[in-house]
Amino acid sequence: MSSNQRRGFFGRRPAVVRASGEQLAALTAAFFECESRMTEVGPAVDAAHAARVPGDPSADWIALREQYDAVLTVYLRVSATDSEEATPAAVDDSIRSFRGLAADIDRFVSRHGRALADGRTAAAGSARADQEARIAATRATNALTEAPMHFAALATVRGAADALGRATAAFEASTDFAARQAAAEAVSDAARELEARLAAAPELAGDADRTIRSLTTRSQALENRLSQVPGVISSLLREFSAGCSADLVHADTQARDAIDAGLALLERATQIASTSPDESLVVSDQARDRLSDAGDIIDRVFDRQHELREVRADPKAEAARVRFKLRDAQHFAVQHGLAAEWGSVLDAQSDRIDRAGGELERVHPDYWSYLSQLRVVDARITEIVDRMRHQIANP
Repeated sequence: MSSNQRRGFFGRRPAVVRASGEQLAALTAAFFECESRMTEVGPAVDAAHAARVPGDPSADWIALREQYDAVLTVYLRVSATDSEEATPAAVDDSIRSFRGLAADIDRFVSRHGRALADGRTAAAGSARADQEARIAATRATNALTEAPMHFAALATVRGAADALGRATAAFEASTDFAARQAAAEAVSDAARELEARLAAAPELAGDADRTIRSLTTRSQALENRLSQVPGVISSLLREFSAGCSADLVHADTQARDAIDAGLALLERATQIASTSPDESLVVSDQARDRLSDAGDIIDRVFDRQHELREVRADPKAEAARVRFKLRDAQHFAVQHGLAAEWGSVLDAQSDRIDRAGGELERVHPDYWSYLSQLRVVDARITEIVDRMRHQIANP
């Protein structure tokens, strides 16, 4: 039939038989049902993918989305106002397509139930972390605004406030799921730190004063002990060979320098204690470190005198102690079937003990070298036993 024959009178097309209102309403309901299901499931899929949960359903979801888009395209065409395609058959086909899609959604949800549940849990946790971060940041910022000016001006408070600002900026800029959750936690941590600094601010002045007084007392005690160091070193040089105290000949100067450095820092801490007690405490900590260095140097001098006199009084005692420890290690190796691997290594330690004894046979015995060598052997035996124990625990 020609095109003219297909037209009606006066060149008009024959009227299209349109679906009934009830059919179109059923189509709309089918669309909304699928749209609702897709909207419900989609965020869980996205969260599961972002959180890298086991059984990531995103690949199957892409296929389902493509199916949905195809069905939706037909629906939009059929349901358009005055659409010539809104025939009863077309509407019924579209409704069946939506119902088939709904069944596929149900199967998808059933197949990926665990992953979707994990995704929802991850999303809820992320949302909770976001909310907690914002609440914490607001609370800390308000506390800073309401704090007395001299507290807000403290270096520790300013530093904590700056850290909160940086954490908040990173949080707002983050989009990746894991990165955003980590950024939210960083904001909460920074907010707590700022609040802690503000809470501690009223006590800082008293803390700074007590710390300065304590370190001043400590420096005085070190000064008293330092005054005895030259006499102790002189005694070491008289009683023992020069090698026994060669590393200590400049101990008094080194300790003096460390004490002086600590006192200079302590003076600086005192000067700023009233206006910047937090910075004063930082400087005081530096002074404490230098005074500790001085104390360590002085202790080495007095300890050396005690140790050398002790080993001189009974030279064989230390060697006997190390040999006893060696025998225990050898028995341990035999009992646990490790003699083949560690026997020769342990036997070598016996030779090292013998060689250390040679230091006592000199005209002027080098007690310090003797003691130092035995301590090296002792440490080596401890290391071997630890390694054997590890082997036994991890066969």
